[in-house]
Amino acid sequence: MTDVDVSLAERGLIRSQARRLQIGCWIALIAIAIVRAWFTRYEFDGDAVSYLDIARAIAEGHPATAVSAYWSPGYPVLLSPFLWLFRPNAYWECPLAHFVNVLILAGTLASFHLFWSEVRLWHKNYAGEYTSEIPEGAFWALGYSIFTIATLNLITVGLVHPDLLMAAFCCLAGWTVLRFRRKPGIGRALLLGLVLALGYYAKAPFFPMGIVFILCACIGWPVSRRTILLGVTALITFLLVSAPFIAALSLAKGRLTFGDAARLAYAFYIDGVQHYQHWQGGPPGSGMPIHPTRKLNNYPAIYEFTAKDMGTYPPWFDPVYWNEGTTPHLNRKLQTKVFVTNLILEFQIIVDSAAGLVCAAIVLAMLASHHRRWTAGFKHLWFIWGPGTVALLMFALIHVEPRFLGGWLVMLFAGAVCACSLPAGDGTRRAVECIGLAALITAGAVLAVQTSQEVLGVDHAAGRSSRNPLIANFLLNNGLHTGDRVAVIGYGTEAYWAHLARLHVVAEIPAHITSDQTRPALDFWESGTEQQQKALSILEQTGADAVVAGSQLSLEGSVPSVVPAPWKKIDGTDACVYFFHANP
Repeated sequence: MTDVDVSLAERGLIRSQARRLQIGCWIALIAIAIVRAWFTRYEFDGDAVSYLDIARAIAEGHPATAVSAYWSPGYPVLLSPFLWLFRPNAYWECPLAHFVNVLILAGTLASFHLFWSEVRLWHKNYAGEYTSEIPEGAFWALGYSIFTIATLNLITVGLVHPDLLMAAFCCLAGWTVLRFRRKPGIGRALLLGLVLALGYYAKAPFFPMGIVFILCACIGWPVSRRTILLGVTALITFLLVSAPFIAALSLAKGRLTFGDAARLAYAFYIDGVQHYQHWQGGPPGSGMPIHPTRKLNNYPAIYEFTAKDMGTYPPWFDPVYWNEGTTPHLNRKLQTKVFVTNLILEFQIIVDSAAGLVCAAIVLAMLASHHRRWTAGFKHLWFIWGPGTVALLMFALIHVEPRFLGGWLVMLFAGAVCACSLPAGDGTRRAVECIGLAALITAGAVLAVQTSQEVLGVDHAAGRSSRNPLIANFLLNNGLHTGDRVAVIGYGTEAYWAHLARLHVVAEIPAHITSDQTRPALDFWESGTEQQQKALSILEQTGADAVVAGSQLSLEGSVPSVVPAPWKKIDGTDACVYFFHANP
C-alpha cells in the first residue's frame, strides 16, 4: 500500500469518526431536549400567553393578529398550524408548544451544521496557509459544545419564546455570509437577503443586525464593484421581503416603524417608566400615556383595562398601545452606567454557563503557532465573529437576558476557534483532540446536571404543575363560560388559565407596582373585611364575573393561608375564586 493510499485511508477514518460524533451529538441533544421539554411542559410566562394568544387567533382564521409592534410574527405563525391541526385541550396546549420547541431545536441543529461546516472550510483554508489545522473530530466536538451551551443552557426548550428560532437564523445568516464571501454570486446574494428577512420575522433585533450581516458579507480589500452590486442586491432583497410586515406595522401605528420593542425597553430600563403595565405617567420627561389603564382605587390599587380584541390580558397583549405617549430620551450618564453593567452581566453569563469553553478557547489560542498569528487570524476573520460582537453590544445598551445571547455566542466562539492555526506535530494534534473532547464532556455534564434537576423537580418545578389547566376547568365547570370577564389578584401577565378557558382579564389588583414600591395584592388581604368588600364591588363594576387570586405559585400576598368564605378554594392549586353571581 502506497503512502497516498495510507493517507486516503486515514482521512476516510477521520471523516467516519467525525460523522459518528455528529450523529451521536444529534441523537443525544434531541433526546435531552425531549426529556427537558416534557418535565417543563407546563412552564410559561407572560410572553408565552401573548404568543399563544396570537398563535390561536391565526389558527382560527385571523392572520391580522400577527401584526404586532411588540411581538414578532414568526414564532406564533409557526405554532398556529399545530394548534389548528391538533386542537389541544387545556392540558395539552402548553406541552404541544414545548414539542414545537423541540422541532425548532432540530431545525437549529441543521442550521448549525451548515454554519459549522462552512466555518470548518474557512479554518482549513486559513490554517493551511501557515501550519496545521484543528483535527476534524476536535473541531466538531468544540462546535457541538458551544451549541449545547447556547441552545439548551442559555435559551432552553422550557419557555414558549422565539429565541431558539432566532438562534437558527443566526446560524443560517452566518452560513450565507461565509458562502457569499468564499464565492460571491447572484444566487447567494438573494439567499442572504431572504435569510436575513426571515430572521427579522422571527425576532425584531434581526432587522438592524441584517445590515451588519450584509456589511460583513461585502466589505473586503480590494474593493470589488461586483461585490458591491451583489451586496446591494442582498440589501434590496432583505428590504423587499421585510417590507410587507413593516408596511403593515407602520400603517397600524401611523408612523414608520419596524417594531417598538426596543423603544419600550429603553423607556422601561433607562428612563424609569413603570415596567410593563399600568403606566400612569412620569417620571418627568418621559411623557404621559395616551390611553392608560384606568386606576379605579388607591388602596388597594385597582386597574381596569377593558379592550376589544386584545387577547387574554390586554396590557401585555399590546404593550405598545397601553404605553403610547412615552418619549424615550437619552440620559448619557445613566446610559453609560447601564451599558457597563450589562457588559459585566454578559461576561458573567458567559463565564457561568461556558467556563469550560472559554478555557478551551484560551488554551487553543496559546497553542496556536504564534500568539501574534492567532491575533492576526482573529482580526482577519472578523466577519465571522463580528455580528455576534455587535449583537452583544446592542443588547448591552438596554437590557440583557441569557436567552438573548445564545445564537450570537456561537458566532463569537466560531471566530475564536477558526483563527487557531496549530504547530505541526502529532503531540499537538493529540492535545487538541483532548481539548475538544474535554470541552464536549464539560458541556454534556452541565446539561446532564440541569436535566437531572428538572427531572427530580429540584429546578423548574412549576414546569410540571398542571395548576393552570385545573383552574381553567374549575372555572368553566362552576358557572363561567367562554368569553366571560374575570379580574385577577396578582400578576395578570401570568393568567395562562384565563387563556386556556378563553376568558378575558379586564381588571386586576396587581401583586407589585415597581414605580412606587407597593404591593396592592397584599394590601387587599390585609385591609379588613369592609375594605375588601369595597374593592370587590369596584371589580364587579368592571363587568367581571369572578375574581381569581393565588394562581401563581409562591407569590407572596396573592392569597391568604386560610381562604375566607365565600371564596372557593380550587382543588389541587393554591388559587381561590370569588364568584359575583350564584352558580347555576
